[in-house]
Amino acid sequence: MPPLRVVAGYVSVALIWGSTWAAIKIGVNDVPPFVFAFARAVAVAGLLTIIAVALRQPFPRGRRTMAIAMIVGLINIGWSWAIIFWSEQFVPSGLVSVFGAAAPVWTAVLAHFMVKGDRLSALKIVGLTLGLGGTVILIGAPEAADGTAGLIATVLLALMPITWAIAAILQSRFLRTVAPIPTVAVGTWASALLLAPLAVFQLPQAQHWTLASVLAFAYLVIFGTCFGMVVSLWLYRKLRPTTITLIQVLVPAEAILIGTVWLGEPVTIRMLGDRRRRLASCGGAPRGHPSRG
Repeated sequence: MPPLRVVAGYVSVALIWGSTWAAIKIGVNDVPPFVFAFARAVAVAGLLTIIAVALRQPFPRGRRTMAIAMIVGLINIGWSWAIIFWSEQFVPSGLVSVFGAAAPVWTAVLAHFMVKGDRLSALKIVGLTLGLGGTVILIGAPEAADGTAGLIATVLLALMPITWAIAAILQSRFLRTVAPIPTVAVGTWASALLLAPLAVFQLPQAQHWTLASVLAFAYLVIFGTCFGMVVSLWLYRKLRPTTITLIQVLVPAEAILIGTVWLGEPVTIRMLGDRRRRLASCGGAPRGHPSRG
């Protein structure tokens, strides 16, 4: 049994990340998605940098460690936020979270070959498969937008968990001993560089920073990333990468509940088969067992 603080950290991250999808939806309803994502990245990176300096925590040292911290930020934050924020214009927030539940599949496969002590077993395969399948079947899938944009969003969301799995392996192998706060700051600065040109492209579009979008932004910055990403990186010292990415199997139930009750997003069981077929066609469906912000 893991120590109580590990369990508390794990549960806290799962609960917070389950609510961030609705906050993103609120934000992109008022602000262009890439502008909103870039602003979040800059705010997070700046805040964590200030905290790290104030606490005198060491930033990543060595070319390899610095490079890996930046790569993790690029694929786990920058790439993922670009996909998620843009997709939530066309896809209900709850459904977007369902795609992330495939992350443990890819993590388990990669960890089998790359992480000592995190091997595949028959029990793990069955457990991860049942966990992912049960989540989708029990909660169903919300109605998603039709058309080309919705299809592109579906494809990108199906591919996104692969990058989460790669980031999980990199963090487990190379970032277990680093200070989480400055390391996440470095990764988020890298993600800001990735998001910057996309944000510049959308700057001419109308922006309406309402009270709701400002509150959603603050929640995403403080809790979704500054707390969530820092604690999740700390958890890699204590847990296997597959165990950590299993958070993404817990997230959809809360995300869909919030999306349905708070945002009025539809939930229809009939969409389940269609969405799972699309996921399979993109290589994201579970074949043996089973993302964040």
